[in-house]
Amino acid sequence: MTSEERIRSAINLRIPDRIPTDARIQAFACRQKGAPVIGISGGADEKAGSSILKAYHDTYDDLGGYDAQIFAGLSLPASSWRLNIPAFQVILPGTEGIPNHFGIQFKEKENMTLKDYEKITNFGWNGFCEEYFPRVFGIPLEKIDASQKRLLEISKQDARWWKERGVDVTVGASAFSVETILSMDRTFPKFIMDLHRYPEMVLAAMEAMVPDIIQNSINDAEASGIPCVAVGMHRGAGCYFSLDVYERFFFPQLKRMVDAFVEAGLTVALHMDADWTLNLPYLKELPKGKCICELDGTTNIVKAKEILNGHMCIMGDIPATLLTLGGPDEVTAYCTKLIDVIGKGGGFILSTGCECPVDAKFENVKAMFDTAKNYYPHGSALG
Repeated sequence: MTSEERIRSAINLRIPDRIPTDARIQAFACRQKGAPVIGISGGADEKAGSSILKAYHDTYDDLGGYDAQIFAGLSLPASSWRLNIPAFQVILPGTEGIPNHFGIQFKEKENMTLKDYEKITNFGWNGFCEEYFPRVFGIPLEKIDASQKRLLEISKQDARWWKERGVDVTVGASAFSVETILSMDRTFPKFIMDLHRYPEMVLAAMEAMVPDIIQNSINDAEASGIPCVAVGMHRGAGCYFSLDVYERFFFPQLKRMVDAFVEAGLTVALHMDADWTLNLPYLKELPKGKCICELDGTTNIVKAKEILNGHMCIMGDIPATLLTLGGPDEVTAYCTKLIDVIGKGGGFILSTGCECPVDAKFENVKAMFDTAKNYYPHGSALG
């Protein structure tokens, strides 16, 4: 199989020739090669951008290759200023006391006010952001738009480099779940208080956000030419909120988004940071064989396999601690167990839990990819 065929086979719940691998090694690659560790912020000039892309490419070669790259270029692709993201306050390495070789940091700040819920309800997400993004980022929409179009062209050019080497670029558009956007822009404590004090106001804003997020993501996927939307789900898990709250406020909006994406012919990668074990049964209400459940090492991945087996592809979940503090033999043993248990019968992509840590040991990361290439548990995982 080609890498693309291997990845598609796993997403479609079929059995590939071997377990495919997906790389989330951007910051790790930059540190390995001494390039600026900017991550997915896209905040690089032409010289820095070239060194970052070279770091990705050279690290791919050093690792002996892998099947899939989460995105091409310097950032997740977007085709205009209409972004489906919180108004991130990004702290780049080398600023505000963060060492140059560290990863980017996100500062949570109260950018949204209580009155902004009503504005979102009245104007939709895009209408609200016409005023909101310039206010928070301090730059006009035209500049944001030009920056995103520049990054999109870099992404499309870089995607050709990966394609020539047989690597599948998996994500062509990105969004965040509505509760993640609101809780990061309002701050998590205030968002929780808003849910309890003004539930109808919050729910109305959430429902008003969804149509624009759907259309923005479809537009971005069409512009990038890669039919997959990554949905960041960092804040709605059962470790934070009761299932009653999840059922009323969060899951209906996610289902609307996923159903619309699938209807438009897109695959949906659900990037599920935090412990989603309690929420796993809800994923069976999403379209079969059209989504990826991406786990970060916190959710019980064995339970995920039990619940989602035959319904949704699972990706993950080598812990950051293991890649950073463990050794190659330990990584190999963990990957072997994942292939045996989670890979049994297909529907599994081996990857890091969330992003590969910037300070992971090179030999550990290589052991992850080598295990997938060399371990064939005939009659166990793949049969």
